Amino acid sequence: MNEKNTVSKKVTKMKDLTCLADGQVFPASFEETGINCNELIIGPTGAGKTYSISLPRIVHTYNKSLVVPIAKKALREKCGKLLEERGYRVINLDYAYPENCVVGYDPMDYIHSAADVVQTAKNLIGMNESQSRTGGIDPYWNDSAASVLAAIIALVRLKAEYYGEKPSFVEVIEIYRSMKIEDNVGHFKSNLDPKFDRLESLYPGNQASELWKTIKGLASRTASCIISIVNNALDKIFSENIIEMMRKKERINFADLGKEKIALFVTTSPVNLTLQNFVNLMYADMFRTLFETAEMNEESCLDVPVHIICDDFACGSKINKFEDYISIFRAAGISVTLLLQSESQLSGMYGQTAATTIINNCDTYVYMGGRDVETCKSISCRVNKPVNVIMDMPLEQVMVFRRGAAPVISRRYQILDDPFYIHMEELAKPPVKKTRKSNANKAKETVPPKDRE
Repeated sequence: MNEKNTVSKKVTKMKDLTCLADGQVFPASFEETGINCNELIIGPTGAGKTYSISLPRIVHTYNKSLVVPIAKKALREKCGKLLEERGYRVINLDYAYPENCVVGYDPMDYIHSAADVVQTAKNLIGMNESQSRTGGIDPYWNDSAASVLAAIIALVRLKAEYYGEKPSFVEVIEIYRSMKIEDNVGHFKSNLDPKFDRLESLYPGNQASELWKTIKGLASRTASCIISIVNNALDKIFSENIIEMMRKKERINFADLGKEKIALFVTTSPVNLTLQNFVNLMYADMFRTLFETAEMNEESCLDVPVHIICDDFACGSKINKFEDYISIFRAAGISVTLLLQSESQLSGMYGQTAATTIINNCDTYVYMGGRDVETCKSISCRVNKPVNVIMDMPLEQVMVFRRGAAPVISRRYQILDDPFYIHMEELAKPPVKKTRKSNANKAKETVPPKDRE
C-alpha cells in the first residue's frame, strides 16, 4: 500500500464536523444528528463568514468531497495542502486567472438531450435579464433569444456528432459572432442560413433547424431586437478569461466528485459579477450531474458524499430549479452551505415562495448580524426579542438555530485558535533550507576558543 493510500485510510476514521460558533460544533452527518447538513449563513460583508464558517468546515472535513469558492490564492493553497495530506485530489478552477490552472469547465459537456439544449440557452439569456423577474419585459423577447442561441448550440452538437468530435461552447460563440445579417430584405436573413439548410438535408426535422425557423421568417426590425438580447448575454458572460478556460484540453467531470475524495476550489474575481453568472451555471450543471450519478447507484446515493459551499449565493444569477434540488439533497448524499447577506437578498433573486422553500430545507441557520429590516424581523420572531435588539447585536455575536434544539447565542467560531487550522498554517510554511558550512568554518569550530585568538 502506498503512502497516500495509508494516509487516506487513516483519516477516514476522523469525523467530519461543522463548526458554527464557540461551543457549537456538531457531526456533519444526518445519521448521527438526525437533521440534514444544509446550512444557511446570514451576515453582511465583513461579518466573518469565510473565517468562522467556511474555513472551519474545510479544516474539519475528512471524508466528503468539497466544492469551495476561494478568491485568495494563498488561502486556497494552504487548504489544498491540508486536504492533499488527507488523501484528496485537489482541483483548481481559476476563472480570474485561467493560466493558473490546467482544468477547465465547458457547459457543452453537460448537454445530453434536446431539453438540455433549450434549458442551457434559457439559463444564459436569463442571467442577463433581471427585468424578467420583476415583470418589466415581455417573455417573448427572452424566449425568442433563447431559441436563437439554442439553435446554434444544437447545430454545434450535431456537427460534432457528424464528424465524431467533442463539441465545445467556444465554437457556439465563434459561429454566433461570425453571423452577418443582410439589410434591406424585409425579413431576417443571414450568412448562417445555408448551415441550417444543409443540416436539414442531413437530419430532416432536427432540433437546430426547427429552432432557427423561429427567427428566419421574422421582420428585420423584430429579429434585430432579438439578436441584440443574445449579443448582450454572450458578451457579458463569455469574457476572454471564460473562453480561455473553456479551451483547456482537460475538463472537469462533476460525476467524479461523488466517486472519490476531491476538493474543487473555484476562484473568481470579487469585482467581476459576470464571472459569478458563469459559476452559477456551473453549479446548475454540477447539481444535475451529481443527482444523475447518484441515481445510477443501487441506493440512489453517491459513493462519496459531496458538500458544496456557495459563497454570495444570491449574487450573480439564479440557479435553475435550486429550490427543487435542495429538497432532495440529503437522500442523494449532497449538502450545501449557503452564504448570504440577508434573507431579502434570497427572496429578491428566487422569489418569496422559492426562498422560503430554500430556507425551510436548511436545518441549520446561523445569523451573524446585519441591518436588513426584513431579516431582523425574521430573527426577532425566532428568538422572541425586539427588532431593535437584533439590529444592534454585538459584532462578535452570532445566533445558531438547529432544528430540534433551542436557539443558542454565542461568540463566532475562533478559527485562529483551532489546532487543525494551526496545523494547516504549519503545513503551508516553506521548508527551512539547511546551509552548508564551508570547510574553513568547520575547521575553525574544532579549534578551542583560546587557540583561535
